[in-house]
Amino acid sequence: MKKWKGIIAGVIVMSIAAELTACIPNRKEQEEQAVQMLNEKYNEEFQIERYLGQESMNDYYEVLAFSTEYPDILFEAKAAQDGSFIMDEYVASRVCRKAEEQMEEQLGGLPGYIQLKVQAVSKSIDSAQADMSMQEFMSIKSNNRFAVYLIYSPAEIDSSKVYQNLTGMFSGLECMSGNIQLYVTDEKGLKQTQEYLEQRAKVDYELDEVLKFTDPITIPFGNGNIQLTEREFIEMAGGRL
Repeated sequence: MKKWKGIIAGVIVMSIAAELTACIPNRKEQEEQAVQMLNEKYNEEFQIERYLGQESMNDYYEVLAFSTEYPDILFEAKAAQDGSFIMDEYVASRVCRKAEEQMEEQLGGLPGYIQLKVQAVSKSIDSAQADMSMQEFMSIKSNNRFAVYLIYSPAEIDSSKVYQNLTGMFSGLECMSGNIQLYVTDEKGLKQTQEYLEQRAKVDYELDEVLKFTDPITIPFGNGNIQLTEREFIEMAGGRL
């Protein structure tokens, strides 16, 4: 009798597991669903770079995606299993890339090599207009702030020159406020950072591991203005620049 009870219990457990498995879409189906939803939302063609997973108790899944028109701009998207919604960071990623390009141009006078990553603190936005300017983005998300990661391999030591370049880097981006995280490293560290950023949509704690021998200089800025005096900056640089 005990043997039969054990067999029956096993069959019931297997049946329940089979029903639950049948209710969960496989990864390929979810990726295809996310691509379709993004294509329809932005009228562009998208591809999935990487499946980021789904927690067992949640009814949504996450992917890392890119537009075929901008394959080097990765962004994260979160989609409902039933296809009822998709929340993504595509617009913010496009806006921040434009800001990076403007800043790189303003920092052209820095002797050496730089790597820039601009990241909005709040990345979701209720808009399908991906080609908006930073000013348009901030008119919708007026209280948003930004983290600007500036990785710099200097060709010479001149803290005053670096400071002067930093004071002009937000020209045309005066609507932005937040913090610059300035990492001073060598060319090897710069290359490792580039490789790290190429695989991610946003900076995470692993950047500190990539640049583990470099303490960043935190520089607050408000409305495009550096909120440190030149003397304060030089003291914080401590001879590194």
